[in-house]
Amino acid sequence: MKVTLSAGSRLHGGFHTISAGRWGALGFYVDSPRAVVEAERCEELSLRGFRELEEQVRRALSDLGLSAACLELKEAIPRHMGLGSTTQTLLLAALAAARVWGKAFDPLEAARRLGRGKISGVGSLLFSMGGFVMDAGNPDPRGPRYIARLPLPEDWRFVIIIPQLQRGLSEAEEEFLKLQWPADERAHLLMSRGALRLASGIARGELEEALEGLREVQLGTGMYFARVQGGAFRKDLQLLVAEMQKDGLVVAQSSWGPTLYTITEESSAAGDASMIRHLMREMGMRGEVLISRPRNYGAF
Repeated sequence: MKVTLSAGSRLHGGFHTISAGRWGALGFYVDSPRAVVEAERCEELSLRGFRELEEQVRRALSDLGLSAACLELKEAIPRHMGLGSTTQTLLLAALAAARVWGKAFDPLEAARRLGRGKISGVGSLLFSMGGFVMDAGNPDPRGPRYIARLPLPEDWRFVIIIPQLQRGLSEAEEEFLKLQWPADERAHLLMSRGALRLASGIARGELEEALEGLREVQLGTGMYFARVQGGAFRKDLQLLVAEMQKDGLVVAQSSWGPTLYTITEESSAAGDASMIRHLMREMGMRGEVLISRPRNYGAF
């Protein structure tokens, strides 16, 4: 038996504060970039194409009791670029190994067992259900939980910018930083109010309201991370962000970057992408600009 399964990318939207010492995260699931795994039954575990993630995949499958399958990663999500590649790839490999043997697989339970989502649970939640999610706060020993899950309007498009810059922080580096929430009440207000505006805009299909909510969440989250990355956005992204904002775009940084994105109508996406490519050329910045549909379903 052979199966081919795919997972999308997670675009992190930022954080929202819940109470002292507890925060939640929010994010979007998109079709591209994506991970694709081809799997078939084998007597032992065989992995091809996983490269940097091979040892993590091997350990994860062993921990989940799924160590007899031949798996090949046919398409990969770029690593440490703010797209959730580790969680998506580990869970997709596990789902594929379970599927070829006809075993039941609960991605959220697998995420809990693998210790995924210590800082943000949205990657595991999006793998499971797609769309837009706000998680219920971390840490939670039961694994990721959500307080809102909404389908994204099908005529919205994500314009995703993946510059050829230094990769974002690894999970080990995130843990090492042991960041503390800022005392600035304005940051807390921006994150929490913005999250509600974003969710409301998505539910009502009002793009401008959703974008204004995303802008507030990003500003508050950027205040939190400013002492690490040098400002509301990474230092090496700030000029590009400023130029995009001059052209009227609401820009978001996904996790530690360097991936940036904006959300637009289908009719405007190609023009926005072309304008961003032009800005990057003028700045001498290399990279890729993609247009992706929202993915309102999880991995399958």
